[in-house]
Amino acid sequence: MSFYRWILKKHINTMAPVGDLARDMKEDSEFPRDGGKKKIRQYLEACHACSGCMDAFDEAWAEYARERS
Repeated sequence: MSFYRWILKKHINTMAPVGDLARDMKEDSEFPRDGGKKKIRQYLEACHACSGCMDAFDEAWAEYARERS
């Protein structure tokens, strides 16, 4: 399962920064739906994501990676 599908399934209703990230991802038609960590991080940086968003991404990616292993 892609990170995009995983975060929407798991965190779309989470009332925390990771949930905010999931909702922002859903609303962004340009968000990479099949990208790996590097591609997504580069996209967020290109969009000038705030440090809180980047922290939420790192937290979510770590959880995603743990669940995949």
